[in-house]
Amino acid sequence: MFLFGGNKLKVRSEEDEDGVKTFVEYYGMKKSDEFKVKVLNEMIGENLCLIVLDSRMLYFGNQVEHEVPVEEIVENLGISRIAYKKFEIKKVPEVSIFGMSIKKGTKKIDRDYVIGFVVNKYNFKRIEEYVNRMNLYYFIDNAGLGEEDLLQKLSENYEEIDEMSKEFYCEIFNNNYISQLVISSENENAMAIKETVGRCHSELK
Repeated sequence: MFLFGGNKLKVRSEEDEDGVKTFVEYYGMKKSDEFKVKVLNEMIGENLCLIVLDSRMLYFGNQVEHEVPVEEIVENLGISRIAYKKFEIKKVPEVSIFGMSIKKGTKKIDRDYVIGFVVNKYNFKRIEEYVNRMNLYYFIDNAGLGEEDLLQKLSENYEEIDEMSKEFYCEIFNNNYISQLVISSENENAMAIKETVGRCHSELK
């Protein structure tokens, strides 16, 4: 585990047969939202990023479950000319993330939703509102795929989103409720990811 000074950033890694998960806990940082956005922008770089909003992952345990403003989000993506696709999924009482089952909130809603949208570092700011208040997946591509190709990958995997991680440079899940990024990557990319996180922290001191 790495601890970065009094501005309390914790970074640790776990390795298994699928690669490395880097856990970045930023709840102790004074500029936590700014740090999170900076890390995501640095990780995206010149690549495209497939962002996935999964309503099954927005509310955990006993947290109050709210209606996801799906139509508002879709409208904003359209106005911003950001490529997206929306999927409906039958409601389930629990979900799996990184192999763990998590019970969802108790409010009865008939459908869950998955919305995927593709951004780059130039239009990322248009969706920062969602970045700062919703739990989102970020799949960063460095293979030069286009928007439609990335959305097609989601079309094939939207019911089991984690299955896509092996096809990307890295997968990032941001849990806003506990201020944690979980970055899944191949072993050879893990050190560069840690260096990026450390640099972003240093530049915000």
